[in-house]
Amino acid sequence: MTIINLETIGQLNRQETIILDCRNIMDQFDESKRLVQRDAVEHAVHIPQMPYMFKFDGLNEGRHPVPEMSVVDALYETLTEGGRYDVLLFADENSFFHTRLYYLFLLYGHKAYLYNDDLAALKDMAEEFRKVDVELPIQFESTESSFKEDIYRSMEEVHERLDANVLLIDVRSEERYLGISEPVDYKKGHIPGAVNIPNGKIHADGVIDFNALDDVMEKIRTYEEVIVYCGSGMSATPMFTLLHHNSINAKLYAGSFSEWITDDSNTIETAPNTL
Repeated sequence: MTIINLETIGQLNRQETIILDCRNIMDQFDESKRLVQRDAVEHAVHIPQMPYMFKFDGLNEGRHPVPEMSVVDALYETLTEGGRYDVLLFADENSFFHTRLYYLFLLYGHKAYLYNDDLAALKDMAEEFRKVDVELPIQFESTESSFKEDIYRSMEEVHERLDANVLLIDVRSEERYLGISEPVDYKKGHIPGAVNIPNGKIHADGVIDFNALDDVMEKIRTYEEVIVYCGSGMSATPMFTLLHHNSINAKLYAGSFSEWITDDSNTIETAPNTL
């Protein structure tokens, strides 16, 4: 089990596990640092959002492109000393930065644990975990990216699957999905055929509720593949994590809506679709 809560955290050898503080404020790099400094967690290593969770010259054309393999490999190797230690990822309430890094580690074949429970309780036991003094890598070899898990979908691949037995899930708010409001992107609406399951439906008390979709899971399982997306591929990772944990053949459209709208030939819907 790679999803860890207070009942299962005893499975980890804490002296062989490094806790990674993934708390960040989207696109606010200095404020993210100040956030962590104001509320430091003992023995935790803070992972900035850029370039480790997205990289502007990464693999797709959305607002937050997926980093190349060399970036994620270098981060993992540095933190774990070549796989010698485990890593446990956490963030704050209703966040997605830890699930984004969890997804990237999985994508490139690295083992990671995701903490999904009360943050205050983890803080209380944080000093029991391994303390490390590490400088995160800032230079990366330019090598071809090779996905170790088939969990990534490009814009071209989404196009190919629009008429197949594939379910598209848009996790943005209903207002953004329907094109009523759009605070970030310059076009409104959603990818044709997508259904809307907002992130708020899968969170309970600040953590992912892995039973949240039990009422529709049987229907979801009828699809050959489920592709999740959001605005830029960041906030869709909690939904990906929930589906993947439930053995659904889930993929992340990493470019998401912000990439979809860069091609004027791509159509957009505003009418709702039902599961």
